[in-house]
Amino acid sequence: MFSFNTFSQKEFKKDSLWSTRGKVSILLNQTGFSDWVGGGTNNFSGTIKFDYEWEYEDRGWNWLTNVESAYGLAKYKNAPFARKIDDRILIQSIIGKEFTKNLSFSAFFNFTSQIGNGYKYSKDSENNEIRDLTTKIFSPAYFQLGSGFLWKKDERLWLNYSPIASRLILVSKKFTNDLSAGDTYFGVLPDKSSRYELGANITFHSEGNILENVKYKQDLKLFSNYLEATSNIDLDYLVQIDVDVNPILSTQLIVQLIYDDNAISRLQVREVFGVGVQLKLD
Repeated sequence: MFSFNTFSQKEFKKDSLWSTRGKVSILLNQTGFSDWVGGGTNNFSGTIKFDYEWEYEDRGWNWLTNVESAYGLAKYKNAPFARKIDDRILIQSIIGKEFTKNLSFSAFFNFTSQIGNGYKYSKDSENNEIRDLTTKIFSPAYFQLGSGFLWKKDERLWLNYSPIASRLILVSKKFTNDLSAGDTYFGVLPDKSSRYELGANITFHSEGNILENVKYKQDLKLFSNYLEATSNIDLDYLVQIDVDVNPILSTQLIVQLIYDDNAISRLQVREVFGVGVQLKLD
């Protein structure tokens, strides 16, 4: 197995009203087998990630915006299709006006979607792999907008609560035109392309050091729809742990949990573990 992980990182000192930080990483993996009794399939995979954050602070105003994206594919020997191993777009912006220490009136915007097509894989009558399109770029796409209160210790620890938040789910009619009566596609009814929800939103962010060379970052998002099934709270929780073994070797663990009964009435779990070589540019 060969794993190669590169980072390009830039962080500016807070010598002005604006501060920024970001990271670009590329992870490549290749696994090969030859007369391997235990079995295995030759494969190659690659993932590119982009994270960037802007923050503005002045006279009690605080405006934090971050953009995250990731896309990865894996290709297995003799498999007709490459498969996605990561796909995410996130744009999030929160603005607050402080009225007491660490507490502000706030407004937030959130956009979540994906980059590439998603498929459901199966076998035909001749045992050939086939696939059916299930998702595509901006289908689904989630937009959230709300106002409320922001508690913020610093850029590494904050919580935003919006008792009034709107959420709009957009999908392509390609996926709803042929739905049967009573069926939905990410909560969107047959022959429709959108679904509107009004509810409450909680967004929590925390990051720091567990040990000197072990860093963590976690994001939690909760949403309750006032208009339907209030007790069904949508959950999106992601935790990332980075271990710098030395200046060159690093280990990364990502665990993401999603519950959204509009998509599927079960807890979705994603886990990524990688060991690779890193290059940081400060």
